[in-house]
Amino acid sequence: MLLELNGVTLTIANMAKESETILENNETVEMSESKETMDVKDVEGKTNNSAKRPHEDQHKEVSEIVNGRNPISILNELFTAPSSLRYELLEAQGPDHSPTFITLLKIKDHEEEFKGSGPSKRIAKSRAALGALLYMFERSRKVGDLSVVKSEAVSKQVRKILDVEESRTIDGRGDEKTSEKPAKKKRTEIDITEKNPVSILNELRVGLKYEVEAVSGPPHHPVFNVRVEVDGQTYHGSGQSKKIARAKAAEQVLQSFIQFPTNGIILKTSAPKQDGDFTSDKVAEIKKSGVPVIGSRDKNPVMLLNELYPNVAYSFTNNDTDVVNRFRAVITIKGEEFIGTGSSKKNAKSAAAKLALAKLINYTPSVYLNNKSSEYGLVTKDKLLMADGIGRMVNEKFMEVMAGDIQHSRRKVLAGIVMTRGPTLDDAEIICVTTGTKCVSGGHICLNGSTLNDMHAEIIARRCLVNFFYDQLEILVNPETASQSIFTKRQNGNGYKLLPGIEFHLYINTAPCGDARIFSPHEDQPHTDRHPNRISRGQLRTKIESGEGTIPIKGSSIQTWDGIIQGERLLTMSCSDKICKWNVLGVQGALLSHFIEPIYLKSIVLGSLMKEQHLYRAICGRIEQTLQGLPPPFQLNRPEMLRVSSVEVRQAQKAPNFAVIWSRGMQLPEVVMTDKGRPEGGAKLSLVCKQNLAKRFAWLQEWLSPIGGRRITAMTYADAKESIKTYVVARQALYDAFKKAQLGVWVTKPMEQDMFELAAPIDQQF
Repeated sequence: MLLELNGVTLTIANMAKESETILENNETVEMSESKETMDVKDVEGKTNNSAKRPHEDQHKEVSEIVNGRNPISILNELFTAPSSLRYELLEAQGPDHSPTFITLLKIKDHEEEFKGSGPSKRIAKSRAALGALLYMFERSRKVGDLSVVKSEAVSKQVRKILDVEESRTIDGRGDEKTSEKPAKKKRTEIDITEKNPVSILNELRVGLKYEVEAVSGPPHHPVFNVRVEVDGQTYHGSGQSKKIARAKAAEQVLQSFIQFPTNGIILKTSAPKQDGDFTSDKVAEIKKSGVPVIGSRDKNPVMLLNELYPNVAYSFTNNDTDVVNRFRAVITIKGEEFIGTGSSKKNAKSAAAKLALAKLINYTPSVYLNNKSSEYGLVTKDKLLMADGIGRMVNEKFMEVMAGDIQHSRRKVLAGIVMTRGPTLDDAEIICVTTGTKCVSGGHICLNGSTLNDMHAEIIARRCLVNFFYDQLEILVNPETASQSIFTKRQNGNGYKLLPGIEFHLYINTAPCGDARIFSPHEDQPHTDRHPNRISRGQLRTKIESGEGTIPIKGSSIQTWDGIIQGERLLTMSCSDKICKWNVLGVQGALLSHFIEPIYLKSIVLGSLMKEQHLYRAICGRIEQTLQGLPPPFQLNRPEMLRVSSVEVRQAQKAPNFAVIWSRGMQLPEVVMTDKGRPEGGAKLSLVCKQNLAKRFAWLQEWLSPIGGRRITAMTYADAKESIKTYVVARQALYDAFKKAQLGVWVTKPMEQDMFELAAPIDQQF
């Protein structure tokens, strides 16, 4: 049958035959066609509804045209003359995120015009071409004796092509370049109208890790099973892609805690509307009551807080003498203050907002560790808030003691120790605040313990803690004040131990030097070490004399007094190595082990450069498998590792050549010159030097009963350290653990340094 349209002859029978051949050569799949009708022809503003898309039964077995031809391509073959077909975009209706395009098709020398509409220009153009073809098919039935079956097959072929093209698009959008490619299966099974559940969950729980448990099904049709762990609970999701499986798992999580009982806030998700209590529960009541609802776009903590509490008030103060935490932001909500500090108002405001959200709606700030159970222990919201409190206490105390002294308030590393008497900071007390980044010069080491060798902030802080322990032991000497001490007698009557509930927390504004700081700050995967067996991982390292940074220990390094005096570089173990030592032997040291049981840090709080796996390896993890033979009560301590929300920015400046020491009971801070290891002026000795601590130990020997029951008869500082046998055995076990792990050999100072007498007067010259 031939159809002549304005000089163009159309062979309908041949098209039908070609269509039937294509249908026979393709696989059959089950599809459901919607019973929608479409206007295929408009003539000068008049709509002709006579040519409607035929209804088809749902679940009808039809052929999927994998290599189907587009209606536009068919028209181009029929009208080959130049400029025979002209498509014009009439208008675009609807909002920007969901437009509707209307296209007009004009055929040269033909008075009829055909319109098509769709969510993309390509679909609108295809529907206009389809309208022209259907009109031609309808004309063929009326003017000729073409078989209805064949015409219907051709019509179905063209409609099927359009359906395949529509199924390729996502959210109704497509690309013209892919219009003639084979049909693809639908990419999504989740109707996301506003926002993906994964995005919503990421706003509430930062740092979640989705893991693929299994992949089932054939290669061309896989099914992914994904799991995610939130607050100790595991949730699962499955789908034909990892993206869909993650979204399903995120939906399960959101259903479990979408409504916060503390303030009645309901989070609105973008899942399809349904009758479940996940999305529709009390939404109308919430909107009427004016309680804020978290929106669908990504927000920083300040934006999120402003939506939840529109009338929140911010107040700022600044301190020009503190470059690191120059600004202080205070947010007041329901009578409670939340304080944040930072180098700019923006950073201070963000830090305060994170604290407020963490307290009010259990929001986890992005700078925190992932709030989930891991191999390093469970990090709860209360612990994170305590970390912020500890960091704020140390920073504020430092600014208080350095008020008016701009010159010595300069620092790169700040450390402090806070003592708590319970799970909260209500009765917390600051033991010390220190700064410093250098070690003594080899030319200024002494033979009577009157100088400080290592003036890194965290090392001096630990010496201040030892000095505090001496204060508390001296209180025990007087029966009237004994009840005020943090120590109590052991059950056997010999020696002392901490009272229950007493804990110590070490704060450092950055990762300790050495192994804990050997990583890239911009690693792609912050919670995994992709190179755990790298030779530099876990190696013992020494500090650079009178400088910053560390280097690995090469071989067995033995230091001699005459070699150092002659010019050999003085070796001092890195802070990471010393903290690891404290986690085995305790922070009390060798001398105090005569009187008290080992004391371990409860937590280590960092202000920046926090990588959990690197810090854990540095302070305890690297010797877990090789540490053996520890005598009781020594153990391998694993302190909690936390980070504050007010992260300090990197200070690209030269480190000062002094260290600041403030300890509990001091009126004014002590400023020590790092090259000489003595306070400014050189006339006095540091409060925490070996000589002063040794004298306090000798005095306690006359009044307190040691753990062993017998007083030692040692005459020198070195003999006193070596006379506590359990401590010496534990120390050797630690050194052997490093050797077994092939991490290097611990380097000690020349033995001559500790050979001074215990009863030596403080003003003895050297």
